[in-house]
Amino acid sequence: WIKPQPPQVRTRKRVCIIGSGPAGLAVAQQLNRAGHFVQIIERADRGGGLLMYGIPSMKLSKTEKVGRRLQLLKDEGIEFKFNTEVGKDVTMAELCTQNDAVILATGATMWRDMRQTEGRHLKNIVQAMDFLAIIQKTNLDAETGQPQQTAGKGQPFDVHGRRIVVIGGGDTAVDCVATAVRLGARSVIQFSRRDEAPKQRPSHTPWPCWADTYRVDYAHSEVIELHGVDPREYLVSTKSFKPSQEDGSKVGSVIATRSNSSEASGIVEYPADLVILAMGFTGPDKAVDPTSMLQRDQHSNFKAAYGEYRAEGSPWKNLFACGDCRRGASLVVTAIAEGRDCASRVDTFLMGDTSLPRAAPLAANPTFYQLPKKGESANPPGMVQRFQRKRQQKQDVSEAFERGFVAEPPIVEEPEAELPAASSSSAAAVSAASPAFMRKVSEFAARASEPAAAAVAAVSATGVPTWMSVGLGGLAVINVALAAAVIVLARGRRS
Repeated sequence: WIKPQPPQVRTRKRVCIIGSGPAGLAVAQQLNRAGHFVQIIERADRGGGLLMYGIPSMKLSKTEKVGRRLQLLKDEGIEFKFNTEVGKDVTMAELCTQNDAVILATGATMWRDMRQTEGRHLKNIVQAMDFLAIIQKTNLDAETGQPQQTAGKGQPFDVHGRRIVVIGGGDTAVDCVATAVRLGARSVIQFSRRDEAPKQRPSHTPWPCWADTYRVDYAHSEVIELHGVDPREYLVSTKSFKPSQEDGSKVGSVIATRSNSSEASGIVEYPADLVILAMGFTGPDKAVDPTSMLQRDQHSNFKAAYGEYRAEGSPWKNLFACGDCRRGASLVVTAIAEGRDCASRVDTFLMGDTSLPRAAPLAANPTFYQLPKKGESANPPGMVQRFQRKRQQKQDVSEAFERGFVAEPPIVEEPEAELPAASSSSAAAVSAASPAFMRKVSEFAARASEPAAAAVAAVSATGVPTWMSVGLGGLAVINVALAAAVIVLARGRRS
């Protein structure tokens, strides 16, 4: 039911986007609908980035979801250029010169490794993204009838009947566990450095933070169903990789220490025919910037101010960065939000103004409050400041409310309003008035209420509803009383 929406008018501005992941596709759609000519450069043979090759098909359909969205973008006029790597087939300088704006949306592709671990050189020790990408590409090539090619990354993995060890505890590791068990692995074990999470919400992750509690993910439930045991091993630290007795060039087992082990030494040997490293990512790789011209932050991400996205340290003023390559590995929805927000800033850069919405403007979204960096002033320009509130006691919420089923919002104590100086002095004068003064006010109000009561009777005689006449009369009495108090107070001050 979603139809292509090509722009009615073109601006003759050219924009090049490096990377076709969630952030790249989001910024491309927005800028194309603003009327700019948009080209996406992707080094893989298909678009989508981790949507295509990083997330398994059982979680995200490639043909029905990702492929259909890519076709919609093509029908709207966006140009895709696959099998093209920036830094190898084309340089950053060429792109910035040939286009009015260039946007880095390469994602966080630099994975963590265990290069200092003994036996890391052995075969059948692979990175999680290589494992998932090759498996996904093999399946997609088979579905579309294309020849089985892995773009130089090796042959498809033979997992059936093998013993698999996955090192890591994040979502990528879970996807590797699910992929291995669905391909017929004989056993699957997942290492985690942490202890088993508690059943109840701990104090260090209060609501509305994501609760750090024990969960059984889809991959774990599948392994329990097929193998009868939870694949997770807690408090495990890998020490070395041991070669196989049949083939000394391949891994045969993993030597690790486990804090809760029954062994006296705590050292445990896990048999393994394939080891998958899924320990997270440390920012974008150096392919697009081999000479390190662009500045990077303390986490090795491209340095660009949030909400502005202009690449810092760049010799080109038309270079921007958004998504995981700027903020680090995060969620798909976060990358999409940054892509849409970056599109608004780029459109403003190209045209001087924009009609594209801001997805996460700093001035209107305190959720993205950022603390000042070291060395900066405590109140730099453009920094969002939190509202001053009274500190409130921790309030427990039900599980139903946490999951969004019941509306029982927490009680928020509003700050007490401070009266102006003039009002404070007036209130003090009234409270300090003598009983004689208050008696005069009462007598004056009683005399003034008689004409007000007569006015109420006159209004009632005209056929006006009783409730209206009573309300009008009450207002008249109040106004007269207030006026009397003010007059008496003024006379008292003059005397």
